[in-house]
Amino acid sequence: MEWVNGILDWLGSPEGRRVTASTIIPAIAIIVSGIIAGLIGRGSTKRVIAQYNRDALTAAVQALVLAGRKAAGWNAIGTIERVQVDHLIGEAETRIRLLPVPGAALAANWAAHQLEDMKRNSAGFSFQAQQTLAEYRDRLIAWSEKPRHAKKLFGADLERWKYEADPAEQQLVAEQAHWEAERTPERESAAVTPATSTTATVARAETPSRSAVGPMSSDEPPVTPPNAGTPLVVSTPFAPQLTTSTSSPGGEIDARESDPVPTQAFVVEHRGESPSTPGDDSAPPPMPAQNVRDRINPQDEN
Repeated sequence: MEWVNGILDWLGSPEGRRVTASTIIPAIAIIVSGIIAGLIGRGSTKRVIAQYNRDALTAAVQALVLAGRKAAGWNAIGTIERVQVDHLIGEAETRIRLLPVPGAALAANWAAHQLEDMKRNSAGFSFQAQQTLAEYRDRLIAWSEKPRHAKKLFGADLERWKYEADPAEQQLVAEQAHWEAERTPERESAAVTPATSTTATVARAETPSRSAVGPMSSDEPPVTPPNAGTPLVVSTPFAPQLTTSTSSPGGEIDARESDPVPTQAFVVEHRGESPSTPGDDSAPPPMPAQNVRDRINPQDEN
């Protein structure tokens, strides 16, 4: 006890009070402030990590719910979309399993089993598939809110499914999957065939007929335009020729039909300027109007 009394005596001395005020108290304050700052930083980091995990869990649950909706209508989607849904399911399950959340593996196993049930029931039991989808969504949302209740939400179902493997049901599932695999190509081909036939019909309608636009036959002689000065024989088989006989005492004129007489015609080729052109020397000079009238209506000089 002497050393304790010695320390107390030293602290009560003027030198001890000076050392205490200048060294010991600041050191204690620094240590305490460091501890408090560490605790604050640790709490902030934990909140950031928890928020990140919460966002990742929400995104993974949303992906699983979306995959469940697609699985409920598995019978109505095409082959390409089915491949995309399978990729979505696999990615969502992987994200769930990698989350540092209690019960992530149980939730992933339960979701995979429920998705397979919805795929199987979508072919003939669509109402049951919709009911399974509703329960599937509610269970996943409840687990996302309280991850520590995963065993309570999924454990009983997983234990029960281990002992429900019925060989007859497995055979039925295999037959149903085989029937669906055979039906899907037929449905896709039926959807593609009308479009192909329509395209072929339009192509045939736009293609012109060879007989309509084909070239002239080589047996037909070419048409040669007539040259100037070449006589053309023109016959008028339906025009009767009127002949004037000698005048009868009554002043009647006899007209009778005769055989058609061929008539020669010449093709005149117009070259150069017209006769009415002012610069043409071969054109006749203009005549007064009175001379033209005199020629048309000659009058007796007497």
